[in-house]
Amino acid sequence: MNKNKKIIIILILFVSALIFSYFGTNLWAQKQNIFQSLQTFSKILDIILKEYVEEVNTEDLIKSAINGMLNSLDPYTQYLTEEEYQDLKIKTEAQFGGIGIQIGIQDNQLTVISPIEGTPAYRAGIIAGDKIIKIDDISTEGISLEEAVKKLRGQPGTKVKVTIKREGVEEELNFTLTREIIKIHAIPYAGKIDEEIGYIRLADFSTLAEEELRNTLDSLFNKEKIKKLILDLRSNSGGLLQQGVSVGSFFLEKGNMVVKVKGRHPETERIFYVWEEPKYKNYPMIVLVDRGSASATEIVAGALQDYERALIIGETTFGKGSVQNIRPLDENTALKITTAYWYTPSGRCINKKIKKDSLKEKEFKKTYRTMGKLRREIYGGGGIAPDIYLPYPTLPKLITKLRQENIFFKFAVKYYSEHKELKLPVIITKDFLEKKFIPYLKEKKIEFKEEEIWENEEEIKRDLSIEIAEKIGGIKARYETLLKFDPHIKKATELLKRANTQEELFKIALK
Repeated sequence: MNKNKKIIIILILFVSALIFSYFGTNLWAQKQNIFQSLQTFSKILDIILKEYVEEVNTEDLIKSAINGMLNSLDPYTQYLTEEEYQDLKIKTEAQFGGIGIQIGIQDNQLTVISPIEGTPAYRAGIIAGDKIIKIDDISTEGISLEEAVKKLRGQPGTKVKVTIKREGVEEELNFTLTREIIKIHAIPYAGKIDEEIGYIRLADFSTLAEEELRNTLDSLFNKEKIKKLILDLRSNSGGLLQQGVSVGSFFLEKGNMVVKVKGRHPETERIFYVWEEPKYKNYPMIVLVDRGSASATEIVAGALQDYERALIIGETTFGKGSVQNIRPLDENTALKITTAYWYTPSGRCINKKIKKDSLKEKEFKKTYRTMGKLRREIYGGGGIAPDIYLPYPTLPKLITKLRQENIFFKFAVKYYSEHKELKLPVIITKDFLEKKFIPYLKEKKIEFKEEEIWENEEEIKRDLSIEIAEKIGGIKARYETLLKFDPHIKKATELLKRANTQEELFKIALK
């Protein structure tokens, strides 16, 4: 018996065993035609292997068949390869062995986007804009981002040599770095908007989210003495269910439901409640969301909206309201399978099943009522529709083009390398644009009309300020500069300044 036939027989036996073990004899009686389908599949596979015009890889064909089967279910049920399985573990565990840099491919070169504070790369002096031309003395020319990440990550305690080409420095720079456990912060920034209003950027729901949020709230309320809060969940794609429940519990009353999980079988139903009183309460709160807010983010936003604990501002969220369980297939691969949907306390299903774009609030036709005193009308239909719909402004063509080509980032790298004396805050003037930025665009052969610069003067000043600020003061300086220009922050701040209670906030915002 040849190798290909063995693989086919093993596949049939494996699938048959799964069917028997999972469905049981009763359901099996209803699925007698499965064997016929498997026989058809094996015949087609055998014919392809023998007669197709080119030689094919059996393993690749079977993987494609598996992926095709899973794609017919939903976007979140997936076969995880070894690399995908490891990436999922890193995202949920929020740590890995590495040197601590965010990288990207720019102008076909491996480029440092930002070093992570407190990591080996940060301590060694690697900076944003550095070009990584060699890893362990092997050229990175033509390397993919995935290959680069694989080379830079590794067991803590092992060493990796990185060769850098830096703007304004002629010779190559060599760094031999010892890998460490790199922790990805769930909260990259928190601070005060003004004397009374605090701001927290929660970027994901990894295992660190609960602890970091607890510490951040303690700092803002006890040390900074804030009285009002903006929780920024924009573009937070979510993470762990339990972290979503824990984060929601920081803001809700003891006994409140955070989320209900309900699947195909009765035993899958679970309800998650708040088990203790929140440490800080009775303060006005606004939550920011957008179409990139998903999963555990929607659990939090939905529960806070249902109980009238927070005013939701932004765009309708993504609508990824389902539970995925990881079923390891062997040591290196796994099946991620959807087993249940999430429901908010008012009964709204978070999951959006329809394929068409339904992100606009007007498409949310089914109505529900909040569970607080106001009994406000809210919308269901997949995702969380905000109380105040505030989409991002449409970007002018020139700004879109300059961002796509990373011009603001590249200019900031070059300008800071020539002006190490720069201090915060960054002030961009019209004279600066005329004498520094426009000549740079011409030098880089960027096609533009000069009147476009002045038509988009404020947007250009904003993007330059943000990028240069980060080069001077890191991620903290970036956020502090960004928030000054942010339309959602401006709206939230304006409303919070006029309200001293959550009930007042609703009356002001929704009148």
